[in-house]
Amino acid sequence: MPAPDRPLAVAHRGDPVNHRENTVEAVLAAARQGADAIEVDVQLAADGTVVMVHDDTFARLWDDPRPVAAMTWPEIARLGDGDVRVPRLAELLEVAEGAGVPLVLDQKHPVAALPALRVVRAARADATAFCGSTDGLLEIRTADPGATVYLNDDSMMLPDVRLLAQLRPQLYNPWFKLLAPATVEAMAAFGIRTCCWTPNTDAELRLVLDLGVDAVMTDRVGRLVEILDERAGRAGDDAG
Repeated sequence: MPAPDRPLAVAHRGDPVNHRENTVEAVLAAARQGADAIEVDVQLAADGTVVMVHDDTFARLWDDPRPVAAMTWPEIARLGDGDVRVPRLAELLEVAEGAGVPLVLDQKHPVAALPALRVVRAARADATAFCGSTDGLLEIRTADPGATVYLNDDSMMLPDVRLLAQLRPQLYNPWFKLLAPATVEAMAAFGIRTCCWTPNTDAELRLVLDLGVDAVMTDRVGRLVEILDERAGRAGDDAG
């Protein structure tokens, strides 16, 4: 995965501000706003179908308290109304391909890691990346040495170098409030780019960009793109 000319704008769960997160419309909206990639959440249904949902149950957004792992795809498909429904990963990969924007799959539990990878392979969606559960990422790395991996982190400590050597992530992806210039520099020394999640206000977005990150996951990807465009315009004016 080549280094971009400017930080990547990664949409967190699509456009969750204006649409139901992890849905087709949320992904399409993020693509229209100029996202470079779109992070979405994958879970495993009872019948092995990989579905797009963040929580372990459907209570928060879909008004159904049942666990994802206890429901089959035909049951899940009945949730929602009209076009606002829980998509399968296979469907969302087709949508992303049509929009020309790759997905970053956040497997919440390692049980979903290899099933998600199999769906990606079947779709030949080679630009798809992975983040989420470290155990799941290790399984993905073993199965696909060339996979693009974001190593998520919410620890005050930098990851053990032995984990970095085993996982070989292309991007380190901590919670943005744990970022420091030294973190970005330390990862760069290992040849690892730095992303972060999820700064959302203008001040937060400008702060992490000033820290030198290579990518940003945000709920407000359209605004991030605008800020990146503003900075690119200023840099062009300065060079002229």
